[in-house]
Amino acid sequence: MSGGGGMIGQTKVLENIKRIANGNFPRFSIICGQKHGGKKLIAKEIAKTLNAQLISTDVKVDTIRDIIKLAYKQTEPTVYLLADADKMSLAAKNALLKITEEPPQKAYFIMTITDINNTLQTLRSRGTIINLDPYTPSELLRYADEKGYDLNEAEEQIVTNICTVPGEIDLIVRYNIIEFYKFVETVIKNIGVVNGANAFKIASRFNYKEGDGGWDISLFFKAIMYACRQLMIEAPSRELKETIRVTSKYLSQLNINGVNKSSTVDMWILETRGVWIKEG
Repeated sequence: MSGGGGMIGQTKVLENIKRIANGNFPRFSIICGQKHGGKKLIAKEIAKTLNAQLISTDVKVDTIRDIIKLAYKQTEPTVYLLADADKMSLAAKNALLKITEEPPQKAYFIMTITDINNTLQTLRSRGTIINLDPYTPSELLRYADEKGYDLNEAEEQIVTNICTVPGEIDLIVRYNIIEFYKFVETVIKNIGVVNGANAFKIASRFNYKEGDGGWDISLFFKAIMYACRQLMIEAPSRELKETIRVTSKYLSQLNINGVNKSSTVDMWILETRGVWIKEG
């Protein structure tokens, strides 16, 4: 996600980080942005700017307590990266309060989070929040070009209308952009036609936890919404409009801490089928 002068699309964020680092960089900060948007890369840039080692750790409460003890013993600048802190338990969040009250001399703690509301108000008020800038279509295409993806015109149109962060481009290229989009169109046209058992087979395509290898659910939902809008240009319909509304609702639910993704997909299939199935 870097090229030339640094990360694509986050120039202002990086400049601000360097400006803060010239003074007294905060001991606790929160990087907030979309999934696959480059939050971990920003954390690496912070560690580099501070000439500090970077230690990535999980967000389990026992781990948090252990690294806090270690932080007070550090003799060299160290950045502790608490990635995907949306998953952090209340006990783990409360454990972090200690380092905001009594900051270690040589340690910095950085949380990465998708939804700022998934952490404690106390942590938000005591930490420095770094919000990633949104990516423009031209920045996304530049990223694809630097990655050597060599997209054709049709692929560029799909990517810039579905993907909102660079990491999503990596995913959709891996899926095969055109095949992925054709599947999305097929789902829209057939979800109310096929029987229930076949409709629910859609769910087997997705990634429900790290390492599953399936498709990203959020990316699929965004593709459904874009495809519906494209179909409405030629033939507007109540069904397409309702599918966009239903999909938008379930897309927003995916950001809720602890949400059951499998149930979310099942409910989306059920409700979307209800939009398309003709009575009688």
